[in-house]
Amino acid sequence: MSDAAAREDLLTHARLSIPYKRGDFALTNWIATDDLSNGIIIETSFRGARFDRATLRETLFIRCDLSGTSFAGASLEGCRFIECDLSRTNFEASTLLSASFVSCAMNPAGFSRMTVSDCNFLKCDLARTRWVGARIDGCALLECVLDEVDFSGMVATRMIANKADLRAARLDGLVLDTVLLVEVDLSGCDLTSVSLARVNMTGGHLGEANLAGVDLSGSFLQECILAGADLSGVNAPQAFFAKSDLTGARFTDARLTNANFMGARLGGADFSGADLRESVMVGAQAPGARFAGADLSYALLNVSRLEGADFSRTELLRTNLHRAVTNGVLYLGATGQPLGTDQERALAELYSPYKVRSATEED
Repeated sequence: MSDAAAREDLLTHARLSIPYKRGDFALTNWIATDDLSNGIIIETSFRGARFDRATLRETLFIRCDLSGTSFAGASLEGCRFIECDLSRTNFEASTLLSASFVSCAMNPAGFSRMTVSDCNFLKCDLARTRWVGARIDGCALLECVLDEVDFSGMVATRMIANKADLRAARLDGLVLDTVLLVEVDLSGCDLTSVSLARVNMTGGHLGEANLAGVDLSGSFLQECILAGADLSGVNAPQAFFAKSDLTGARFTDARLTNANFMGARLGGADFSGADLRESVMVGAQAPGARFAGADLSYALLNVSRLEGADFSRTELLRTNLHRAVTNGVLYLGATGQPLGTDQERALAELYSPYKVRSATEED
């Protein structure tokens, strides 16, 4: 079959939504076309083909070779790519709307300046892909390989990523807002140019990471590893650090009003000069922590362990220390009147019906 006849055969199948199998259209030209919309294309090669500025709607590619293909400036709406080879594919300045990629090899595809809305990437190899300046509003990167990915200057909202190793990623100027990052490894990363407002990083690894001055307002970092991390000067009002390991972390001069550290490990953490008004540290383990010059007005430190903590020059206006362990705490120059242990409340909290015999049993 001639090249022209093969092309016409493919177009006929696409118009009728009949599956087309095992064609070879390597290095062919589909620039600015919309002829493949609604096509179902299986095990067909488009290696090195040009789809620049093409419009594809509801096109399904299954186990196709699209390596080295160019979709620059293309519009892909509702398209699906299943087990395709998209390595070295160029999506620069393209628009992806409700597109799906499942088990695709995309290393190292280019997504720079791309616009993405409501798209899914499932179990794809996205290592070394470039997303420089991309704009994302609704995207799931689930169980994808993201080693050495370049997210520089990317702006993302409503994005989900899980179980990704981003330690070697480029993140300069990355802006994340209302993003879910589950069990993501960012340990040792320099995140000082990243915005992480309203980001959920549950179970994340950020040990020794540099987050100095980062916007973490309203972010959710429950059960994260942040041991030794630098969070000095962070803007984190209403941030959630419950049950996280913050051993030795630095929060100097941080803005932490209404932040939640319930059950967190804060041994040796440094909160010097931090604004901790109305923060919650109930049940926190903070032996040797430094709060020198911090503002703990109306903060809750109930049932916390504070052995050897430094409260020098700390504002303790109605700071609640109910049942807190305060052996060896240094209060030099502290101001305000903290609330100590309420004995009647303590007895009520310690009461257990299984440890108290009734009057009938006494008789």
